[in-house]
Amino acid sequence: METKIISCTGEKGGCGKTTLNIILATNLFHLYDKKVVLIDMDNPQYSVYKKRKRDLSQMGNMKTNAFPVERATIHTLEPLIKKYYGTMDFIIIDFPGNLNEEMVRGLLYVEHIFIPFFLDELEIDSTAVFYKTLRKNFLGNDNRVLRSVNLFFNRYELVKVNKFNAVRNTLARAGMPMMRQVVMERTIYRERYRNTLVPIPLSKENGERGLKRFMEEVLEISKN
Repeated sequence: METKIISCTGEKGGCGKTTLNIILATNLFHLYDKKVVLIDMDNPQYSVYKKRKRDLSQMGNMKTNAFPVERATIHTLEPLIKKYYGTMDFIIIDFPGNLNEEMVRGLLYVEHIFIPFFLDELEIDSTAVFYKTLRKNFLGNDNRVLRSVNLFFNRYELVKVNKFNAVRNTLARAGMPMMRQVVMERTIYRERYRNTLVPIPLSKENGERGLKRFMEEVLEISKN
């Protein structure tokens, strides 16, 4: 089995990366029938691992089909990857919310990075700097594992479509790869869909800017 190692990540916290990693893992597993493991490297908080424990406790005695969620440090990451590599379609890694040593060393294993950001001047600047750092230190290496870095709008609002388009065009002119799809600003993503056991209902998120379009683009990019 060909295994892809991916991550939604950013240079700092608050960009929505953990929510999106959970949504990706849960729905690739349940809706797209992919074998997935989600590795939580946010030591010592381990918010994803703790979220899985809460989700399980809320299920009570109900049986459920669940993908594995693992805790890791930079010292245990490689053994975990070796454990699952070749048996999973996707290894998804949730990194800490800052560019520390664990994050930098952990990125050496990632093939496709997806960087969420929203319409904020400081956030845009930080995202641009992070992309340039990845391009210089990872994409520019002939022996690289990293195959792509992909920027996308998180918390997208239709009322601000002109501003979003202006930012998209500016980043595109600077040579930064923007994904076609966006993730909308919807409270339900954080309150209901950020679940390690329950996927998005089949009847939901099927529209032009639905989450399923975003996940399908992630699948498309990850084939390379």
